[in-house]
Amino acid sequence: MSNNQPEISSPENYQKYMKSWNYNQVLKHGNRIDISGQGGWDRNLDNGYIFPSENLEGEIEQAFINVEHVLNSVGSSWKDVYNITSYHKNIGTTGEVAYAAMIKLMRKYIGERSPLWTSVGVEGLADPRMNIEIVVTAYTD
Repeated sequence: MSNNQPEISSPENYQKYMKSWNYNQVLKHGNRIDISGQGGWDRNLDNGYIFPSENLEGEIEQAFINVEHVLNSVGSSWKDVYNITSYHKNIGTTGEVAYAAMIKLMRKYIGERSPLWTSVGVEGLADPRMNIEIVVTAYTD
């Protein structure tokens, strides 16, 4: 496809579910990449849609890993991310843990460069087991 036409896709292991749910994971338009929200689920969707982590920080890190997986599917990575929106369930009771984990993981995956970040507290997410969903926008050279 030319750089003038957006490319919409999903990583191979997501395609079966994305087709039945009628959406995709990533849009690449020229140098800009937008991804659908990523939660802390097991990426091996053949095992079903499960959340393997026993704790909030582990779930948030799995969401970061899932963001990386989707970015990698179009030749990008966390180093290209300039905007993050995180959606947090029960932020009134989990905020301190969630924010500490987000900052720690941004430093781990992005380094000391500071992206834009908006954090939103929500009543619930698409799956009642979800506590976090992360959406990013990246720009590649």
